[in-house]
Amino acid sequence: MAKLSMKKISMKYEKKLILEDLDLEVKHGELLVLLGESGCGKTTLLKIVAGIIHPEEGSIYVDDTEISDFSPQVRQMGYVPQAQVLFPHMKVKQNIAFGLEARRLTKETIQEKINWIANLIEISELLERYPRELSGGQKQRVALARAMSIEPHILLLDEPLSSIDATGRESLALTIRRIQKETSTTTLYVTHNGDEARLISDRVAVIYDGKIQQIGKVLDVEQHPKNYLIAKILGSPNIWPILYTKKKEKTILTTQICDIPIQKKISSKITGIKIPPSIISISKNQIVDSGFVVLKCYVKTMIEKNEDEYRLILDIDGNPSEYIKVDCSRNEYNNNITESKEVFIYFNPAEAILL
Repeated sequence: MAKLSMKKISMKYEKKLILEDLDLEVKHGELLVLLGESGCGKTTLLKIVAGIIHPEEGSIYVDDTEISDFSPQVRQMGYVPQAQVLFPHMKVKQNIAFGLEARRLTKETIQEKINWIANLIEISELLERYPRELSGGQKQRVALARAMSIEPHILLLDEPLSSIDATGRESLALTIRRIQKETSTTTLYVTHNGDEARLISDRVAVIYDGKIQQIGKVLDVEQHPKNYLIAKILGSPNIWPILYTKKKEKTILTTQICDIPIQKKISSKITGIKIPPSIISISKNQIVDSGFVVLKCYVKTMIEKNEDEYRLILDIDGNPSEYIKVDCSRNEYNNNITESKEVFIYFNPAEAILL
């Protein structure tokens, strides 16, 4: 296990600052997910850590040793880029052996390590195949095996699931998590997908504007995002930016779906609002209650969360560009959804989360 530290990292691309005085620490044996939208500098930071590119400013440390000027070959890091870069003329076992042979290990030791990592990543049956004979998910497993075979101090993963079909994505994500836990390898995992962060992370660090904006356990960040943009990057359901704020007897927040009255005192700037699916109720009849926000909707689609609960995705009447997600029981669905699929939803604005 090793600790990875990035201190005051700055980097420009075509005169635009994409990383600015960035600080980040990955703890011993931790899997930290670096989460951000495309173009925010995630891959650049990973390449800086790997030694592929050099930052304009800042330092990289592994434990207490500064490695900023070390070549990639001596950093003892396993790096899996987004593109599946396997040697096409080599069999799987030869691809895995490549980094081991560079370390001048004996043939017996190399074979032992190939067998060990192939068994760990569950690709033993692929060792005699060529990359052209593999699926996207299998190729990524081989790339992971090659990176892990050298038993790196730090593992760097750049969007490892982005080129894999939906059926293989979760399986590989859980494989990565299992291997990381079994080997206690400190891992920095880059993605733009909030679901991946929820699935495998110890902690998540949200990046935009060149800096880490919030870091913590993914559930804590999701429940208490510092602002609308962080909630959006996490892919939280039912979040909208605040378009306009009007303050009279009470505060009225104008959003893309409706105006929302807020009774509680607001002391800081609000950038958005989150309406958790669980606080929304449904009815086939119009609700008359001045304390609730009521919207007329139409069922667009339905996802079965479990045998007793559905998640409905609803189009908002008169607002075709927006939709809202609602959780309901099977009984609620059967009792309230008519053939026209028209439904009224309502929620207490006091339960909405201000961002």
